[in-house]
Amino acid sequence: MTPELPRVPLVVSALALASCTTSDLTPAWKLDRMRILAVQAEPAEPRPGDTVTFSSLVYTPPERELEGVLWIGCLLSDAGDFGCELDTEALDAFSSADFETMSNDELAELYEAAVAAGLIGFEPALPPSWTAPVEALEGLEGDALLEGRSALVNLTAFPADAQDDSDVEIAYKRVPVSEAETPNSNPIMSGLLINGLQVESGDTFVGKIGFEYELEPIFTEDSVETYDYINSAGETEERVEEPYFTWYTEDGSFDQEFSLYPYSSVVWTPGAAESNKLMVVMRDRRGGMAWVEIDMVLDCLFVDVPYAPCEE
Repeated sequence: MTPELPRVPLVVSALALASCTTSDLTPAWKLDRMRILAVQAEPAEPRPGDTVTFSSLVYTPPERELEGVLWIGCLLSDAGDFGCELDTEALDAFSSADFETMSNDELAELYEAAVAAGLIGFEPALPPSWTAPVEALEGLEGDALLEGRSALVNLTAFPADAQDDSDVEIAYKRVPVSEAETPNSNPIMSGLLINGLQVESGDTFVGKIGFEYELEPIFTEDSVETYDYINSAGETEERVEEPYFTWYTEDGSFDQEFSLYPYSSVVWTPGAAESNKLMVVMRDRRGGMAWVEIDMVLDCLFVDVPYAPCEE
């Protein structure tokens, strides 16, 4: 079945903008412009022939609308100076096509050609996925097969009103392809403890301006994995992951922008905004990721929300 296609001119614009640079960086914790905060591959460490699906955490300010996310993938050995690149013939085919007169079958063929040239997704119409080539580890032997090779995914997110490269956000994700005996898995997060109260990801927490809130990520015990590591002497060591957490907010401040397992909590002091989005990304240092999003409302007049500890 042919997927519902996005507006094709937008794809053309995204392809052109994908090779451009992004705008100046803002402070790491500050959510004040469209940003790609995390990219997850599932499985986190595929074997040759495995199909990998991708998801991303993209923050978009309330006044803007995310139009789409373009995904391109390749083995790192095939990447150029700016990451994976689409075949120029595919770009030419998009540029010269008369989309107004093309049939659905012709449009589908055009997309299939783009996929063959390196396009692995265009959200929301085409969910991103990539199949690791069966020959990805060709030429490797012994321990080198366990270490594997890297694939690269670059994605470009752009708002509906994107005009030039300053409006888009570009991110890159490395994905190890290997025959490791203990391949990496993504951690699993479910929410936050906010001053000891469990709040699920995606829910709304109601609090007070002027209070400090201790935030502690909630994740499964097996999210901190034990794995085999081959050191420089060729010896296999057993290691335990050391995850860290990156915190983001639209308003207010943290006592620290990063926290390290097992001391994973931070203290957030709200600013003056009555509504706020708070996000935290967990990284396991081997490419695995997970995240939590919480809407913070600082007004104790609200009662029809799951969490409203306003009796303090």
